[in-house]
Amino acid sequence: MKGLLKLGLIAFAIQLLAVSCAEDEDDDINFIGEYTGNWQCREETGLNAPQIYQVNISRGANDQQIVINGLYNISGTRVQANLSGFSFSIPQQTTSGVSFSGSGNADAEFQQITINFTANDGTGNDQVKAVLTR
Repeated sequence: MKGLLKLGLIAFAIQLLAVSCAEDEDDDINFIGEYTGNWQCREETGLNAPQIYQVNISRGANDQQIVINGLYNISGTRVQANLSGFSFSIPQQTTSGVSFSGSGNADAEFQQITINFTANDGTGNDQVKAVLTR
């Protein structure tokens, strides 16, 4: 009986070791590469909703940053966002005379990005939900 218990414990330890050494699938994703490119932006809420326009997402200053160009349907906006895998945050910033802050996330296939942000062009806060698709 003791031999069977030892064998069971050894098998459990080996299985535990194998699972803990398995690679995390997120480690294989080039997140910046997945975010970058042209997207169609559909604002679903906000003062100007509904409206549809194009945005471009480019690489930021480092490996954990992207820049959303043209957000809020203003061609000169360059909104910087900090990546954390499938999610990102938009720290308080002003670009092209508009103040932005918010957050967003991509779906697992990077076919859709949802962004919830506040924009203020000096006339008051505009709470916007935008959905980006390829």
